[in-house]
Amino acid sequence: MKKSSPPSSPAHRATLTASLAALALTAIKLSVGLATGSVVVLASAVDSLLDFLVSSFNAYAVHSSERPSDDVYNYGRGKMEGVASLLEGLFILASALYILREAIHKFISPTSLTSVNLVYAMSAMAISLLITFFLVAYLRKLSKQSSSLIIKADTAHYEVDLLSNGGILFALVLIRFTNWNWLDPVIAVGISLFVAKAALPLLKQGLQMLLDRSLDENLVQKIRQLAESHSDKVNGLHELKTRRAGDTNFVEFHLVFDEDIKLREAHHIADEIEMQIRKLESSRWIVNIHLDPVDDSHRDHKLAKLSQHE
Repeated sequence: MKKSSPPSSPAHRATLTASLAALALTAIKLSVGLATGSVVVLASAVDSLLDFLVSSFNAYAVHSSERPSDDVYNYGRGKMEGVASLLEGLFILASALYILREAIHKFISPTSLTSVNLVYAMSAMAISLLITFFLVAYLRKLSKQSSSLIIKADTAHYEVDLLSNGGILFALVLIRFTNWNWLDPVIAVGISLFVAKAALPLLKQGLQMLLDRSLDENLVQKIRQLAESHSDKVNGLHELKTRRAGDTNFVEFHLVFDEDIKLREAHHIADEIEMQIRKLESSRWIVNIHLDPVDDSHRDHKLAKLSQHE
């Protein structure tokens, strides 16, 4: 009997759909932009081309990050999501700079758009707006099903595209009925600044994951309170460390018990605490709990300081 393949994850479906949509948008905008000479349509085409490259890389990143840990990558490849988010932010910044460059060139060497070209440009942007609208709705739906940073980054990215496409279409309509051709580069400058601003959260989130930023402060406090209050045999905890890679939360801490507790009972309490931690958020968890018969936090601090001076 042929073995059935496992169902694709929300992140995999999101990146594949985004890649195909970006490719279609690039073809539509580029052909119309070259034919009409509209700098905002050409700028949007370049943005869509970068979207396609980024989403294609994201698809690879998702495939890599979802692979299980092995002898080489003991903690898995979840940080590929951080790399993808960082690169996506850089690509968006690059597209913003290109749009700004083209707008400045249009200011220096202004050209007028004919009525026929404007109709073609408006039609292309209307189609792009519709495709992007449905893509954003689909990505938002998948984002609710997953905690993947890649889906969140792609959703934020295409939400920006939705607004910029709407702005471009609005500008083209104004030019069509007012003959204010100067609006073409003016709107392009505004779009470039808006797109650049959207890149900053992606850069920040990607860097935070790569630098092992701790989990959200509220979630960390819940972990601490849960561990300390679970049993009257627990006297405290220290060395609480958390981080996130891909869709996996990593947690480790030292749990202090009564000195006369049996190892079996202490281990059972630690297992119960771990199960409660896993219920705090619908993510994958790796929880490591070190069992201490006494509070040796002072010794741990001394050892940490010594290792820093070595």
